[in-house]
Amino acid sequence: MSQSSPCCPEMETLWAQQTVDPQHLADVLACAACGHVHRTEKYAVPLRFPRPGRCANCAGDQVEADAVYRCSSCGKSAQEDKQYHDRLAQIHPSKQYLAAAGALNESGRTVLALKLATAEIMFGEDPASAMFLRITLLSAMGLLDRALDEALEWSDLQGAPVEVHGLIAQLEAESGNLPGAIHALERGLKADHERWEWYCDLAEIHLEGDDRGNALRMAAKAIKNPETRKRALAVVLDVGERYYAAAMYAEALSACSTAHDLQESTFALAWLRARIASSQGDTQYLVKWLEIAVSLDPDHPEAHHMLESYRKKGGWFPWGR
Repeated sequence: MSQSSPCCPEMETLWAQQTVDPQHLADVLACAACGHVHRTEKYAVPLRFPRPGRCANCAGDQVEADAVYRCSSCGKSAQEDKQYHDRLAQIHPSKQYLAAAGALNESGRTVLALKLATAEIMFGEDPASAMFLRITLLSAMGLLDRALDEALEWSDLQGAPVEVHGLIAQLEAESGNLPGAIHALERGLKADHERWEWYCDLAEIHLEGDDRGNALRMAAKAIKNPETRKRALAVVLDVGERYYAAAMYAEALSACSTAHDLQESTFALAWLRARIASSQGDTQYLVKWLEIAVSLDPDHPEAHHMLESYRKKGGWFPWGR
């Protein structure tokens, strides 16, 4: 129905999702201030995996009836199904399913966006991008388990893009299943071992579970790539700081060593090594790493003060004797 007159002096309307019944959802335009509903658009929602032979409108099975394949649930033929979605896509200037779905998602009309993403999978030219959008929409609609089931089913199909494993890992992490996220990323890296960001993801997940050994192992791989080096170094530093706080100085040094030559160009690691040396009473290495740290951050007060205090002691520098 058409939008009614304003309900509030300063009306702010927002689209939201509403469940009508198990087969239908609605995009509802309501006032954010008073809740008055200005517009409701109800659609049959295709919640089953979009396989060939299923209706794009409601995901019912298409069966032969009078020499025409029709949906056993909504009764649409395959041709009628496509024509219906073609009309829905007219909402976007391009008249393309995927473009319309993306624009609808950005505006909050997730139910209609889901329908048009499904239409792209069934009838369009970029089903992979549409599957990513469909699964993202399902998750955004609070259907996380269904989104995960679809992503897992998709990953088992021949020709599925390797990126689906990253999507599965994200969904598993959102559901709190960190072992599932780890398994998904490891499976993805078997298919493409140069997905450096996934090594970082694994390192961070392992670190969240305080699995320091595996966190360092993954970070050591990610450090090799300039684009993921910063994230990997953050993991190395975090592990090193944890060992240092627990007075496990040998383990802290080993963690720092994961960064190899980058220790000498990363202030936080140089400063950590200086503190480790101080805790172990190793003055020679303490001075070395303090000098490196101060050269990287001359304005760091604690490192500068510590270095100056050692420079005043006789025996290490000619001017200190």
